[in-house]
Amino acid sequence: MALSRRALISGTAAGAGLAALAPASPAAAGGPPVVSVASRNSVFTRSGAGPLYWNIYGWAFPHNAPIPEAEWQANIDWLARDFAPHGYRMACTDGWIEGSSRTTEHGYVVSYNDSWTHDWAYWARYLQDRGMRLGVYYNPLWVHKAAVADRGKTVAGRPDIRIADLVVEGDFFASDIGGDSLYWIDVTKDGAKEYVQGYVRYFKDLGVPYLRVDFLSWYEDGRDFGLGRVNRPHGRDNYLTALGWMSEAAGEDMELSLVMPHLYQHGEAEIHHGDMVRINADADRGGWDRLSGGRQDWQNLWPNWFNPFSGFTGYADRSGRGQLILDGDFLRLHTFADDDERRTCITLMTIAGSPLTIADTHADIAGHGWAYTNPEVLALHRQGLVGKPYFRNGTSYADDPSSRDTERWAGQLPDGSWAIALFNRSDAPATRSLDLAALGIEGTAKVRDVWQHEDLGELSTISVELPAHGCLFATVTPRDQSRYQAAFAAWGGGADFADSLPGHEAMGYARIAGEHQSVTFTVDAPRAGTYRLGMRYQADRAARLTLDAEQPDHTVVSAPRSVNFRATGGTWATLHGEIRLAQGENLITLIRADGDTGAVALNHIEVTAGAVK
Repeated sequence: MALSRRALISGTAAGAGLAALAPASPAAAGGPPVVSVASRNSVFTRSGAGPLYWNIYGWAFPHNAPIPEAEWQANIDWLARDFAPHGYRMACTDGWIEGSSRTTEHGYVVSYNDSWTHDWAYWARYLQDRGMRLGVYYNPLWVHKAAVADRGKTVAGRPDIRIADLVVEGDFFASDIGGDSLYWIDVTKDGAKEYVQGYVRYFKDLGVPYLRVDFLSWYEDGRDFGLGRVNRPHGRDNYLTALGWMSEAAGEDMELSLVMPHLYQHGEAEIHHGDMVRINADADRGGWDRLSGGRQDWQNLWPNWFNPFSGFTGYADRSGRGQLILDGDFLRLHTFADDDERRTCITLMTIAGSPLTIADTHADIAGHGWAYTNPEVLALHRQGLVGKPYFRNGTSYADDPSSRDTERWAGQLPDGSWAIALFNRSDAPATRSLDLAALGIEGTAKVRDVWQHEDLGELSTISVELPAHGCLFATVTPRDQSRYQAAFAAWGGGADFADSLPGHEAMGYARIAGEHQSVTFTVDAPRAGTYRLGMRYQADRAARLTLDAEQPDHTVVSAPRSVNFRATGGTWATLHGEIRLAQGENLITLIRADGDTGAVALNHIEVTAGAVK
C-alpha cells in the first residue's frame, strides 16, 4: 500500500495512539536548551533570507496526487512569464514521490514520477533555457523497493556492493502505517555513505541548487505527533551521521533544506548540518488558521510550534547571517480571506527571512500575484533581511510565551537602516505601536510604508490602527546609520539576548559568554578601506575575544585578531579600534574563539569612515 504524503501528514492513514507518544508539556519538560554548536555557515545562510521560488504543493495537496507533467510545464511557463522577472527563478517538486520507481544503475530516481515522459536532466535544461533552475524534493536516505529488488543495481563507486545490501528487510518508510514503497538506508552498512553522498552529487551534477529533504523526524526516532509510531527508529547517532554526509556532499553548491526535524536541543544537529529548516506544521489548506491559528505552545516533537508566527518567534535566536534560514512553508495566497491577510502573510515571511515560496498555481492564483511582486518588499528580501521579534526578556520562548512579542518585529539592513513589521493577529481592529528607541534610534527617523508606497514622515514612535489580521510593513531610516545593534544581529554558538543590565540601548544586548559563542553584524561599506570601529560593551572581568570580517562568500577581508576588553565596573564602555572592510557587504564577527577568555555584554558597534585615530 503506497500512502500519499497528504494522508500521512493529515493523520488519516492510521488511528495513532497519541497518548502513548505525546511529548511532555513545556512546563513539565522545560524549554529546549540553547546548545553551543558551530553552524554550517554556508554561502546561503551568510546571504540572509531564503530563496524565491515556486513549488508544486498547491496542485499536489488538493488533488492528493503527483502533479502531471503537462501541469508542471504549464506552471513553469507561467512562472517564467509572470514571476521570474521579479526573482522567482526556481521551480521545485515536493512529495507524492512513491510513484517514481525508475532508477539509474546506482538506485537514483530518474524523474519525479514514472508517468512523466522526461527526466530530471530534461527539466533542468528546460528551466535553464528560461533563466531558471530546478529544485528537487527527495531524501537521500530513501531507496525505492524496485531498486532493492534489482540485484544488478550497485552503489556508485562501489561495484562490490548492491543496493540491496544497504537496507534491512522490513525497514520501510512508514512501515508501521502501511507504507512500503521506500526503504530507509541503514547508515551503518558498508557503502551507505557512498550511496547517500552519491545521491546528493547526482542531483548537483544535474544542476540542482536546492535539495528539500523531508521526514527527518521519522528517520531519527520513528515518531509523529499526529500518527504515533510510523516506522523503526534509527537513533540520534545515525541521524547525525546521515546529516553530516549530506552536508559534506552539498558543500557550497547546494542549499540543503531540512524538513520535519524534531529539532531536539533547539536545533543543535540541524544548525550544524543544514541551511534551512522548517519551523512549523505543513501549509495544508492554507489560510489564516495555518498562518496564525492552531496550537500556540511548544512541544518537544515535530512540529515544535504549529504556526509560522510562533515558529519564527521561537527560533529567532537561531536565525540570521551564518545561522539557520527559518522556513515557514509554502504560500497559497488565494486561500486567504482578504488582502489584509495576504499582506500579513508576505510581511511575516519577509521580516523573518523565510523563503517566499509560491504554491498557488496558474489556474488558481486569480488576481493575487501582486502580493508576491511588490518591488519594495522584494528589495528588502534581496538585502538579506532577517529580523527578530521584540524580546521582552532572555527567557526561552518555549518556557515563557510572554518573553517575545510575535506582533512586533524589526530587522537591521546592511546599510544601517531598518525594516519593521507590526501585526494584528486578533479578530478585531487593534492599535499596534513601536517606540524607535527600541531600535537604538535617538530622536526621529524617516518612516515609509512599503505596501502603500507612502512616506509617513519623521517619527519617534510608530503607532497604527490595524484591521483584523492586518499589518504595517515599513522601512525606518535614521539620521545616523553607522550604529548596528547586537540585539538584532545574528547570534551564533549559543550567544543570546539579555536586557537586565541598566543603561543599555535598544531593546537589549547580546551576551558572549561561552566557547564559540559569537555575534555577527552585516555592514555595507560604500568603498573598500579601513574604517573606525567602536564597540559598546560591559564586562565584569577582563576578556579576550576574536574579531574578523569576511564577505558572504567567505573571502577574508580582515583576518581574525584578538581584542582585549577591560573590566568596566558595572558601567557601559566603548572600545575603539579599526577594521578593514571590502566594498559591499561585510560580515563582522566577534567570537569567543579557542583560547579566548571571559564574557562580554555587547550592546552595539559603530562603523564610520574617515581617518582612524
